[in-house]
Amino acid sequence: MSRGIRRNRRFRQDLIDIYAYIHERSPQAAERVLNAIERYTQLLLDMPGIGRRWASPDPRLEGMRLAVVTPYCNYLIFFRPTRDGIEVLRVVHGARELQNIIDEIEADLDEA
Repeated sequence: MSRGIRRNRRFRQDLIDIYAYIHERSPQAAERVLNAIERYTQLLLDMPGIGRRWASPDPRLEGMRLAVVTPYCNYLIFFRPTRDGIEVLRVVHGARELQNIIDEIEADLDEA
């Protein structure tokens, strides 16, 4: 069975938003950051145990982890390992209010 990365809708929108924000200031930097996020996402597939486990009382978030994108340590990826790979939930700037991000992830799960 091949392992894969499932990128949810919100994660894809996060990538677009991050790229657009940085691109306004530096198109080259936007490309570098986007490429780093994609490379790190692939690394998570290969090594899903890295990052910090996010403790949540919501059983739907069981196993969710938080990883820091290197070398752009301001960006955080929320993901969880699955039987056939990983599910990437969000990528956000670390200055954002993380509890709000978790609330949004929970709301997305309610819609699913």
